[in-house]
Amino acid sequence: MVAAAVWGVVQLFALAWPTRSVRLSTVLLALMVGVYGCGVVVALVEVAYTRLYADGSGLPVAEVVGTASYTVAPWVEELIKLCPLLLAGLYAKVRRQWGLADFVVLGSALGAGFGLLEALLRFAAEAKRAIPRAHGGWVIPDGLSPPYVPGPHQVFTSWLPAPFATLEMGQEAASATFSHLVWTALAGFGVGVLLRGRGWIRLLAVVPVAAAIGYHTLNNYVAQHYDATGAADWLEKLDAKSWLMPLICLSLAMIVDLRQLHHGKSRIPGVLLAGEREAGDSPAALIRYAAWRLPWTVLIAVRFVRLRRALCYMTALASSTETEELRRLTASIAARIDTSDREDAWQGLDIRSLLKKTRADSGRWRWQLVVPCLLALPSLIFLGIGSFHSASGLQTYIATGPRPEILLYCALAALAWIAWQLTALLRTWRATAAQPIGEQVALHRFRIATALGSGAAGAFMLYRGLGGADVTTDTLLSPAHLLEALDQTLFWVGLLLLLLSLAALIGPGAGLALAGGGALAGLTVEAAANAALLGSAGIVLMGASANGGFGDSGTDGQGSQSSGGGEVNWKPASTKTFGHTFKTHGRKRTLQQMADRARGKGTPQGQWLDDNAAADLLRREHRPGLTGTEDSYIVQIPKGMGRVVFEDETWKEATHAILVPGRNGLFRSAYPIIP
Repeated sequence: MVAAAVWGVVQLFALAWPTRSVRLSTVLLALMVGVYGCGVVVALVEVAYTRLYADGSGLPVAEVVGTASYTVAPWVEELIKLCPLLLAGLYAKVRRQWGLADFVVLGSALGAGFGLLEALLRFAAEAKRAIPRAHGGWVIPDGLSPPYVPGPHQVFTSWLPAPFATLEMGQEAASATFSHLVWTALAGFGVGVLLRGRGWIRLLAVVPVAAAIGYHTLNNYVAQHYDATGAADWLEKLDAKSWLMPLICLSLAMIVDLRQLHHGKSRIPGVLLAGEREAGDSPAALIRYAAWRLPWTVLIAVRFVRLRRALCYMTALASSTETEELRRLTASIAARIDTSDREDAWQGLDIRSLLKKTRADSGRWRWQLVVPCLLALPSLIFLGIGSFHSASGLQTYIATGPRPEILLYCALAALAWIAWQLTALLRTWRATAAQPIGEQVALHRFRIATALGSGAAGAFMLYRGLGGADVTTDTLLSPAHLLEALDQTLFWVGLLLLLLSLAALIGPGAGLALAGGGALAGLTVEAAANAALLGSAGIVLMGASANGGFGDSGTDGQGSQSSGGGEVNWKPASTKTFGHTFKTHGRKRTLQQMADRARGKGTPQGQWLDDNAAADLLRREHRPGLTGTEDSYIVQIPKGMGRVVFEDETWKEATHAILVPGRNGLFRSAYPIIP
């Protein structure tokens, strides 16, 4: 069941590659939020309103649950499943840096997580009763339309497979389409339109959200009214086409995203690689770079592409002032990739030693990984190996004797661990919000949601378990919807699900020790911050770019060469060679600083966006013998190398540069212009 839920999400994740900016870890964490965040909140809300209505009306709880399943539950479930996306979208950097395809994929993950919770609550402990089918999968003998759990063959050869399906009389085993994934993928597309759209376009967000709720309502209505043949016919037609709905949403999202990516890459200076500027073939340049040192160059290329996409999406909705910080970081990484895009940059690079130097307290990081893994081990055995009929004895072993009681104390330790992790997450709330990458903020908030949900559920179960409930035979609750799944779930299964939630709270594994006030492993704080955007691959990139001649704060490594009677230092920081070229017009000047200078001088100001490339250009264009401003000359510059900043903080890409010779025969100044 877990494999089916994850596989469906991974399918959409893979299809969205041309425009997606979120990582797989973010998508999988969203799935966990669907289980432990959305699932717990929905359970609490449904328990509350069914109990209150039953007490007020005098109707049996079971009857209230049945009616609410198609009147209130679809609205409650779909809106709560969207809450993580809506809350993450409250941060401007998140909604601006995610494309529409990101919202579709993350929505599908939230829905898959919620649907997986229902499946696990119902059938997690049924491996012993399951009957293997000749064509694969297992049937749980309950009634004339028994539940069917697909096997590996059905899962991995199906599109968006559901964790379980219902077999009708005489029906062959086949995996159904995962309804919850489909519904929330539709609704996620609507959230994307709402958060990224402008003007009246935002009103269109109602359409996919309403479609998801309507489809969900029809599904639950038919489940409660077997004699509603008209509604059943409608549902059958929708189910037959449901596999296509996420594809349509994803296709529309990718069309919009591709336009924004193309527009952004053509407008934003400094973010194209040298190979892309020369050949105009983005895939070829990236593929060539990715082949230098596997797997690190692949990771660098992929993560750089995602970072650049986030910048392009942000540029479509934000002003140049707001995007400047992210643009500078992206351009800096692009410059490092250009510098390391040759064989000698990777020769002799000891990556293992480099990572050891920059890794934080490895002992502490290891036990932070080991403890949650040990606590979650019973869940992994029960829900993983024990879920197969041939290994169902493991489930029986865990569920009998003193072991359910032991699980209770394991859950107590897990709850303490969750509380500690939640405290650490809350303490870093503001620091995370200050990060330039919206995905980092969303990851942090998703972890908090998972910790809060699993912590609340764990506290409730411990309250019941330590308060006298029979851990072996009692259920979590009496009927309270989630399609009565909670009523069928044994108490100790809930404890196992609590232990499994620790997997979502394992901290980031990069372990980077980024010092706050100085250099780290010979690299400046600015370089370390740039590399932190790429994780461990960023550290490797810094080492390779240093080998290739890249440096920071006056160590850009262009080298020296003979010119006339002496050595010329062609490093950008050399004022003897370049005068005030890079001090006044270099890439480290912010957009606001350049605009202030434009206002002070009363004329637009040119700025280099890649100091290394500019220094190399000036070296090539140097004309010995010229010694005065009257000898100034204009040259063409490559696309993306410079820009001209105006007084109102707007800018345009420069196409030429004016080179002003100095008295020493080198340069007094040089800056981009628009003739």
